[in-house]
Amino acid sequence: MKKIRVMDSTGDTVIEFDETVKDKATLEAEALFDRLTKNSAAVFAVNRGEGQPDKRVTNFNELGEENIIVPRIVGG
Repeated sequence: MKKIRVMDSTGDTVIEFDETVKDKATLEAEALFDRLTKNSAAVFAVNRGEGQPDKRVTNFNELGEENIIVPRIVGG
């Protein structure tokens, strides 16, 4: 299972999905990824405890087990 966390003004939204199955959760995760990255969100694959640095992800197929999406912050 993979996990996407979206950190935005509404709080922390979590979507869990199995990338090997094209079910509703996977399609929702992919649509969310596409929509947010088109709006300049930054996506990071988090490597907790694996001794590897976190990395920026630009393609849905590159997601790690745990991922954080941070939408672009707009000042006013």
